[in-house]
Amino acid sequence: MSHPQSGTTVRLASVHEVPEGAGREFRVGKRFIAVFRHGGEFFALEDVCPHAGAPLSEGPLQNGTIMCLWHAWRFNLRDGVCVNIPKAPPVPTYPLAVQGDDLFVTLPATEAESG
Repeated sequence: MSHPQSGTTVRLASVHEVPEGAGREFRVGKRFIAVFRHGGEFFALEDVCPHAGAPLSEGPLQNGTIMCLWHAWRFNLRDGVCVNIPKAPPVPTYPLAVQGDDLFVTLPATEAESG
């Protein structure tokens, strides 16, 4: 469930703050965004598991998915779809860009401005 490219773009962090194979949480307004570095690429998802609200940024990465530590739901980093619970709601994903050493996320304007 990707959000469209239009919206507000904000700097989250340096690329050096997110090590390969790991996730980090960043706050943007009222939102918590999980940023993952996997296979040399960066991905941004909402840092809340839709099942019970656990922070996804603390879970392990495996084969392009992030696992929620509370109940082992797994979400695809690219599109937020739950890969092991077919009817589970997806996690919102956000466009993420690397500019030099900086990571920028684009949020829908109403979300980025509300915080």
